[in-house]
Amino acid sequence: MAQKYPHGLDRLMGLAETLLEHGHVTNEVRTVGPVPAPSPVADRLHVPPGTDVLYIERLRRLNGLPLSLDLTYIPLDIGTALLGEDLENTDIFRLLETLTGRHLGHAEISLEAVNADAHSAAVLQAPRGAAVLMLERLTYLADGRPVDLEFIRFRGDRISMSGLLHRSL
Repeated sequence: MAQKYPHGLDRLMGLAETLLEHGHVTNEVRTVGPVPAPSPVADRLHVPPGTDVLYIERLRRLNGLPLSLDLTYIPLDIGTALLGEDLENTDIFRLLETLTGRHLGHAEISLEAVNADAHSAAVLQAPRGAAVLMLERLTYLADGRPVDLEFIRFRGDRISMSGLLHRSL
């Protein structure tokens, strides 16, 4: 059985920051460029449907092994500046903060198990239909503007998600 790497759900961090103590994260940028925003993406990013957004597809590896397939959508007024940046060696969160001159504030997340479709399975080198953890994350700048919508499929045999919850009365 392969080692599972812990991924905390208590702080907003990029994958390389999250897994720093477990090895080297690399990004294979498979696709990058403007695409018309599908309605659900446009709604979440607060742009009109069909407006171009920057789409980035990356295969993320930890210590050379496929770990996640990240599908990212960013409003084009911010995303255009990412086109000249080093997306292979730098987390998008760090780039967004540098390029906007503002900090990220918070993110809404949902996590569920799904079966890998043919594309995800092939890219992640997993059997078609294998269970993957799908994390949907909408990240906002500190001023409340949504700037990064991601659909991340993690190999379920290589990652373990955890968080610390407090009970409020």
